[in-house]
Amino acid sequence: MDKKAARARAWRRPRVDVPVTQLFLDKENARLPEDAQGKPEFALLEVLYNKFNLDEIAYSMAQNGYFDEEPLVGVPRGLPKKLQAVDPTTKQYQDFIKHKDTKFVVVEGNRRLATAKLLLDQELRRKFGIRAWPELDTNVARNLKALPIIIYSRRNEVVPYLGVRHIIGIQKWESYARARYVAKMVRRGLSINAIQQEIGDRQNSARKYYLCFRLIEQVEDEFDLDTDKAKADFSLLMLATGGGNIKRFLGLPVRIADADLETPVAQSKLNDLRNLISWLFGDGRNDPVIHESRDITNYLTHVVASSEAIAHLERTRSLVEAYDLSDGEETMLLKYLSAANLKLQGALGIAHRHKTVEVIGEAEKCAKTATRLVKTLQEPDD
Repeated sequence: MDKKAARARAWRRPRVDVPVTQLFLDKENARLPEDAQGKPEFALLEVLYNKFNLDEIAYSMAQNGYFDEEPLVGVPRGLPKKLQAVDPTTKQYQDFIKHKDTKFVVVEGNRRLATAKLLLDQELRRKFGIRAWPELDTNVARNLKALPIIIYSRRNEVVPYLGVRHIIGIQKWESYARARYVAKMVRRGLSINAIQQEIGDRQNSARKYYLCFRLIEQVEDEFDLDTDKAKADFSLLMLATGGGNIKRFLGLPVRIADADLETPVAQSKLNDLRNLISWLFGDGRNDPVIHESRDITNYLTHVVASSEAIAHLERTRSLVEAYDLSDGEETMLLKYLSAANLKLQGALGIAHRHKTVEVIGEAEKCAKTATRLVKTLQEPDD
């Protein structure tokens, strides 16, 4: 960390009340869908209303106003370079952030800001088809017209706060949003080590998120594969790539610290990565073979350790059959025969009560199959 950044961190950030008209939603908000990022303010408001359940916040705000105990967090637009590393208590800095023309991007609290904007603007609500929201009384409307915001000079300075709060903290974002946030910080020039140091990440969480983010990007770059489900159930990919067998299947090092985060899977292993994504999330033509997270640890991690089992899963997409093959074909055969014999013994115990044509027919099929099986086993090898 350079001296300027360390000095900026030591300062207490100013907290000011800023008119809502000077506050803008964050186009880079990690929680926004990818196709919404970078869109104009109106489009961001529409996405937040349609996808982020603002109704409950609206009723609370209409009843209570804005809770000062939960200030927004933002960065000023167009902060002069000479003010970016000065003590925020200086008059020059204070004059800038309190000026009526200074605008701020809110990097934390976008749902609250969007709700306040919609509550204050009946015409906006009409455009979005909002009819059930409460009307504001005069005091609440006055309360919402200016909101408390804590000011950071630059977006990069907010990394520790957002990281602690949403990556390793108690109000965590969805898994893919966390991964996308880490990726954005990397693309702003921060190393993974620097990010982890900034947010106090001792469990390699940021590195794990970024690794899986890059795995999805590799699939998108190399194959015509829809990855929306992978992003929606990103935690499954995190779970899968945490296992040693799946790491070896993809050619990843056992220690995540040794992984090449920019090109994690070598060219020779890309088809295996495609298979893994397909097995976990489906591939457009086929449904996933995983139905719950336990299938990864109970079955898939064993399957990928056996070339026979992998080939069977590729051919049939039957995870349980592939798992049965993972200890070898003979072990699978013994398991099938043992299970069949147990079921036949169970049937024998109740057969005398069900001497119907249908039952006798099924028993005869079993007898014929057993006869052919014994004959096959007794035939000499060529």
